[in-house]
Amino acid sequence: MKIIKFGGTPKEQKYLSNLVLTGLKSATSSLYDLQKLNHIAPTIVGDIWYIHDDKDSCVCKVKVTAVELVPFGEVKPAFAILEGDKTYENWHEIHFTYYSSLLSKFNRELSADTLLECVYSEITK
Repeated sequence: MKIIKFGGTPKEQKYLSNLVLTGLKSATSSLYDLQKLNHIAPTIVGDIWYIHDDKDSCVCKVKVTAVELVPFGEVKPAFAILEGDKTYENWHEIHFTYYSSLLSKFNRELSADTLLECVYSEITK
C-alpha cells in the first residue's frame, strides 16, 4: 500500500485526485533516475495506491496494471491523454518544465533519452 498525492500544489492535488476518481487519469509518470537516486523502489504490477487529495483525504484506491520504462522523447500521445493532460502538447509542456526543474536540483538536464517510469492503473475496491 502506498499513499499518492499527484501535483505540487493543493490546487493541483485536488484537481488531479478528482481526475483519478472520475477515471480521466489512469496513468502517471516519474523520473526513473530520481527514483534510483532517492532509493525509491520501482513500481510493480499489482501495487495498490491510495490516492489522496489536497486535504489528505483518500478519494479512491487504484491498482497498478502495467509499468513501462519509456524515454521522455518516446512518450506516446495516448499515454499523455491517460495521464489526464488532455493533449500530448499539454503533457509535454507541463512535464518538460516539471521534470527539468526536478533534475536541475541534481545538476542534470532533461533530454529525449531521460527514462520515465510510466504507470497505468485502474480504480479498484
